Amino acid sequence: MNLLIADEATEVMDFLQDFFVKAGHSVFFARDGEEALRIFRKEEIEGIFCALTLPKLGGLELLKEIKSTNSRRPFVMLCPQNDTENALNALQLGACDYLIKKINPLELQRTLDRVASLNVGFHFSAYALDHLLQETRTLEIGNDFEGVNRIIAFMTQDLSSYGILKQEQLFRMNLLLKEAIENAIFHGNLELNSEMRRKNPQLFYKTASQKRNMDPYKNRKLILQYDISRNSAKYVVRDEGKGFAHGDLLDPVDPDNLLRIVGRGLIMIMNFMDEVFWNDRGNEITMVRYRKRKT
Repeated sequence: MNLLIADEATEVMDFLQDFFVKAGHSVFFARDGEEALRIFRKEEIEGIFCALTLPKLGGLELLKEIKSTNSRRPFVMLCPQNDTENALNALQLGACDYLIKKINPLELQRTLDRVASLNVGFHFSAYALDHLLQETRTLEIGNDFEGVNRIIAFMTQDLSSYGILKQEQLFRMNLLLKEAIENAIFHGNLELNSEMRRKNPQLFYKTASQKRNMDPYKNRKLILQYDISRNSAKYVVRDEGKGFAHGDLLDPVDPDNLLRIVGRGLIMIMNFMDEVFWNDRGNEITMVRYRKRKT
């Protein structure tokens, strides 16, 4: 991928460049927001890692400029330790993720994987569906985590036609559905520990591949339901695992909780969706996004 780094701190630039180049990506640099915007408009940029504070044009302002062009390119905000409130602001403006400085290499790898995944499998050539009123579907899938992107592309292909989301918000919805479905597969059906995923991703995916062929995990399914109308989009993800204690979740609007690595995906879901709730067992999540009316 072609990645753009916008940060005036040399040590951050060097760290990110070394990390991305070793991962096989090409890197562009900008030390202020206006330069970053020029590069974005000139080059085929596939992901942006941008500091919250930049000369000439700040990170949030750059994010607004890029999203105003209907760009669906993943945008990651780099936030200082003492300003997590603006990490939440960035998510609300359309950033797909955020990183807190000093950047943790394991968390950077997880975010880079997210950015890469948003460029694969979500594109769908839809035609105008002006007369759609509602659609409801139920899907049953196994623990094929490699095929999740294709499933999500199918589930969200008509959202823009219903007017629930703007086109530039579709990647965000895709990312959060991916988070919910992968949680159901990995932590629900396969009963894998999230700490392993953070500390040793290779071992995590290797273990997942092994467990999905073993009893009792190989017989567990996911039920995916969605109901889309001109007023709302509702997605339900249910696994056949033991469930989890959702009552212990942290407050998603508390900026201090954005510092936490564990549970970040759920915090992002709860900040983007208008309603999020679980069944009593904790193995089914329901997520609702309402159409925003112009005032």
